Amino acid sequence: MNWLHEKDKFEESKNWIITNQSLDGYISWDEKGKCDPWDHCECLIALSIYKEWDAFWLGVQWFFDNINDEGLIYAEFQKGKPSKKHFESHHAPYIILPLIQASLIDKKQDYHKVLNQTQLDKLNKIFKALKNFQDKDGFYYWAKNDDGYSDNSLITATMSIYLSITAKESLAPNLITSLWDKKFDRDGVDRSRFSMDFYYPYLAGIKNNKSEFLKSLESFYVKGLGIKCVKEEPWVTVAESCECVIAALVHENIQIAEDIFNDIQQFQDSEGIFPTGYQYDLKIFWPEEKSTWTNAAVIIAAHALTCKINTDSVEKNVFLELCNFFKSN
Repeated sequence: MNWLHEKDKFEESKNWIITNQSLDGYISWDEKGKCDPWDHCECLIALSIYKEWDAFWLGVQWFFDNINDEGLIYAEFQKGKPSKKHFESHHAPYIILPLIQASLIDKKQDYHKVLNQTQLDKLNKIFKALKNFQDKDGFYYWAKNDDGYSDNSLITATMSIYLSITAKESLAPNLITSLWDKKFDRDGVDRSRFSMDFYYPYLAGIKNNKSEFLKSLESFYVKGLGIKCVKEEPWVTVAESCECVIAALVHENIQIAEDIFNDIQQFQDSEGIFPTGYQYDLKIFWPEEKSTWTNAAVIIAAHALTCKINTDSVEKNVFLELCNFFKSN
């Protein structure tokens, strides 16, 4: 399995992402025009893997054009206009991952050299703004609006921040894991039913017990189909499956990663595009949509898988590079 051989399989997914990019640079969820900044960044990672530099840097420019003076970006846009006027803590920092992925693919795309000074200053503001989201124990509130900061810390958002800070500073932030349940279940909501909350700590290097990973995986992996979004629902989702692939690779569960990734290939349609999810009791694709960020996740997982299997490959994947950093530190 080599990326140069595999990339043709997902060319249409990449092309569809570009089709949903506006002239201004934002990448919509689909043709309806909604844009989530985190999903936008996920799509940029995929574009950088394919060396689609015009589309990539146009998307980067849009992102920085919408970073405000506090280093924040609105949580959602509709046809280029803010549609949710609050700020989620993990959105703005995630831009560092596509920037670093670009430099791993081509040194000429090093963001230190490509971004102008205004953009570099905004990048620094983004990470300074994170400090304002932290509570007294160092956990990150998930959002801010006109009333202040939300009294919630979310596992997936925190893991995304953790990855972003590590990528930017080459320094893993300290997280007091003994406070985990108190911080993440503070509303009395059991988050263990969500697959993302299971695998993201592994993807981010916070958890590293291989056997524990496999045991937890049993609650979410439907062999032959992929990873469920929610434990009790008969619904596998392509993006969660792909993220779980990367989490498995981070901790050397290579065969599991290959199995999950191979499972979801059946969902690629005749045009080469992947749907968001599949409800296997009803045997329908649900919701009735295709999403750019889902297709980006497929590309990222395919790239990571080939990089992991072919250790002599010149290709480098940002998530595996972060994994190497966690292991060496």
